[in-house]
Amino acid sequence: MTLKTKSGIALVLLGFAIFAAWTGWKRTRNFIPVITPISLVANQTTTNNFTLNFDALYQIGIEAEKSLPPAILRCRMAIEENPANCKDAPSALAISWTLSSSGQKLKSGNSDDQPKISTDSDKLVRILGEFQGRAGQEYTIQLTSNADGASLASANPHLKIAVATIAFTDLQSAGVLVFSMAFICVLFGMILLAIALHASRASTRRTN
Repeated sequence: MTLKTKSGIALVLLGFAIFAAWTGWKRTRNFIPVITPISLVANQTTTNNFTLNFDALYQIGIEAEKSLPPAILRCRMAIEENPANCKDAPSALAISWTLSSSGQKLKSGNSDDQPKISTDSDKLVRILGEFQGRAGQEYTIQLTSNADGASLASANPHLKIAVATIAFTDLQSAGVLVFSMAFICVLFGMILLAIALHASRASTRRTN
């Protein structure tokens, strides 16, 4: 086996190994470490412990299904920009929260801090706050409902802690870089193998 053949095979295998390693690593990342039903009964406190395995910016939010009319849901989730539209559907969210790690308070806030939302086809998430999460670190999130949120119960509210969109953008950029590296390795490996095959055939013709 010639040096070109060995190098070509090595590059092809390296390219596939890079892509497989990236894919395997990405599949083991938990981008939504917390998604759990939450009761919005007045004065009730909910506590959740979780550990991250991915360094990123995370968002803390309340997720609700779009089972209520859009206008009412926006009012109940306290994201309607014009309060006059919510006279008949007051907010069901009055939540205070605290994030801690190893018994030390890291961040706190409430549902009035930032009226940010995230949405998909059948869910709406009211963002309560953000924090920079570290892989391997254990966290505790404590939420207290300061008002009766029973009017939101039909929307099946959940506490959701998930990687922020901006972190996914960075991850996608890294994925493009990894794919490019893998593709280049495979491409140059195939070129070397083609050259080695051509040289072998040429040598055989001269021998004959």
